[in-house]
Amino acid sequence: MKITFGGAAETVTGSCHLVEVDGLRVVLDCGFFQGGRKREDLNREPFPFDPKSVDAVLLSHAHLDHCGRLPLLVDRGFSGPIYCTPPTADISKLILADSASLQMSEAAYKARKAERLGREPEPPLYDMDDVMRTVRLFQPVSGYNAPVQLNDKVTAVFHDAGHILGSAAIELRTSNGTLLFSGDLGNRDQPIVEDPCTPPKADVLLIESTYGDRAHKSMEDTLAELREAIHTVIPNGGNLMIPSFALERTQEVLYEIFKLWEAKDLPRCRIFLDSPLAISTTKVFARYRDYYDAEARAVFDGEPNPFSFTPLRFTQSTEESKAINRAGRGNIIIAGSGMCTGGRIIHHLRHNLWHDKSGILFVGYQAVGTRGRHIVDGAESIKIWGEEIAVKAQMWTTNGFSSHADQPILLDWIRRADPEHLVLIHGEDEILDTFASKIKADLSKESHVAKLGETIVV
Repeated sequence: MKITFGGAAETVTGSCHLVEVDGLRVVLDCGFFQGGRKREDLNREPFPFDPKSVDAVLLSHAHLDHCGRLPLLVDRGFSGPIYCTPPTADISKLILADSASLQMSEAAYKARKAERLGREPEPPLYDMDDVMRTVRLFQPVSGYNAPVQLNDKVTAVFHDAGHILGSAAIELRTSNGTLLFSGDLGNRDQPIVEDPCTPPKADVLLIESTYGDRAHKSMEDTLAELREAIHTVIPNGGNLMIPSFALERTQEVLYEIFKLWEAKDLPRCRIFLDSPLAISTTKVFARYRDYYDAEARAVFDGEPNPFSFTPLRFTQSTEESKAINRAGRGNIIIAGSGMCTGGRIIHHLRHNLWHDKSGILFVGYQAVGTRGRHIVDGAESIKIWGEEIAVKAQMWTTNGFSSHADQPILLDWIRRADPEHLVLIHGEDEILDTFASKIKADLSKESHVAKLGETIVV
């Protein structure tokens, strides 16, 4: 069995791994590199394998850093099936269309600047036509734990990873043993989705390591912090900004704010979901209640529910978005992007970040090099459209909302899978080193840290 790492190697983005076994060439994920210009430039680099030679893609879930380069793979020659769960197929179509739209807008802006400088403009990585060709290749599987025959010797099984709606850990059963790809594993006791599954036994385990160096705050502490942020900012005439990923995190935050409202513990305010992508994704969520855990299904069986209650406003148009910052203060504003690298949250930061009565609540991982990470690391000001904006708003960071497993969950997963060969992926350098040491100390297992472009044989 041969594995080539085309991404998420010594970094948390760009997930992409080629597995060659039993005459089959399968790619596990094909995601975007994110986190500053240096990493994003990697998206334009050639894949470390020939896309035309790939037989199939197995997609773990719909986050951009796992599906975002699929149109590039197709543009460069891939024409096989893309297997994933039904929610992943539906949400990936939205994510990829949004990505193409943003790239085309950015390319048009850069082209105008390049023209004034007499330079050649840089084209977008892909456009909507590339996305349409890609989504036609999606082949949703019948659900979790249902075997998919890839050839006469290799079977794939999608297991519930508990990360986001429809996310999967992917098991490859081959004549050379079993490979298990964790995808992104979820935290336990999260709103809406089930906990991550118990892993099957595996000969080879590729495991994500995003939070391999720490334990998360408890959900109880996280919800207390959410409540504290709301009760500190809203009654004092500030706006509470929540940069949130359109997929899963937004829906979880709405779920918990709804529970505060239902318990009459939410100060009088308006809640703006200011993200067309998050709005569309929320509508997809509503169609897949069979993928919720039992508690969430019970909550959503009632009316009102977390996606439709009195103070909640969906702001779809640009004009509606702009009106938020003319509507006075005392609002909760949920907007993308989750790492403050783009999207409508940028406008809200510009209007509110300098205001000491306002607040910003981070509910997700902030990758190195992103605007969100700079704020979390204590920057006194950040640059928005060439203007320095002072960071005066109060700040909270809650990692209990994280849809990634923490170190104890990851260690438990490794223990249960009991692999002969263990490969660490999807983590930053220092975290990977810490995690590898912890695995050796607690489980007496050696692990290999994957390198970008590296090929190993197991």
